[in-house]
Amino acid sequence: MIPYLNFNYIYPPRPEFKVAPEELYKFEENEFLAQPKYNGSCCLVFTNGDTCYVYNRHKNILSNVSTDIDFNQLAKSDHWYVYAGEYLNKSKIGEHGTKLNDKFIIWDILVWQDQYLVGETLADRLILLEEEYPSNRMRVTPEGVESYEHLCFTNIENVLKAPAYTCGFTKLFNQIIEVDLYEGLVLKKANSKLNFGFNEINNNDWQVKCRKPTKIYKF
Repeated sequence: MIPYLNFNYIYPPRPEFKVAPEELYKFEENEFLAQPKYNGSCCLVFTNGDTCYVYNRHKNILSNVSTDIDFNQLAKSDHWYVYAGEYLNKSKIGEHGTKLNDKFIIWDILVWQDQYLVGETLADRLILLEEEYPSNRMRVTPEGVESYEHLCFTNIENVLKAPAYTCGFTKLFNQIIEVDLYEGLVLKKANSKLNFGFNEINNNDWQVKCRKPTKIYKF
């Protein structure tokens, strides 16, 4: 781990390699886990509880972020925290047939309590996230019960967390692509160690994406 004491942009881990859906079975050997690939904008949140910066993956401030999200709540103390995730801003239809917008979905943690987690495995980083935001796909609200299959609630309004799956990738892919919000899966080696995010293309040796076909994309 490396000290992170002041705001300094970090590029998020980014999958560059892709795999066809019919080859997903090759990754079913406990070395990889899968997270949903959401159809939004890749988003980085840098916060120390007092100051907050919300950027996209191109090192630009992410515009039109909802004021209904208190990103500073993602800081557990007055130290720096950096989260990687997806900001939903494309009016995609979610699991319940309605548009899901202006929500932040966490899928990785890069800095925790002033420590840049370089050298820490993906599994350890996800355990850290699970300890702080236990996976809970259902909650009770004044309006009734709210639930998701492929999203987890946190204790922060409009902040969600991506679940991680360790098996059944082909079946999961075929199920998840029926929903407009999901583009497919990102497969990641559980024991992979985080490298520095100094460039836009980084940490691509331990993750691969599998996307559903569209009018403009085919494997």
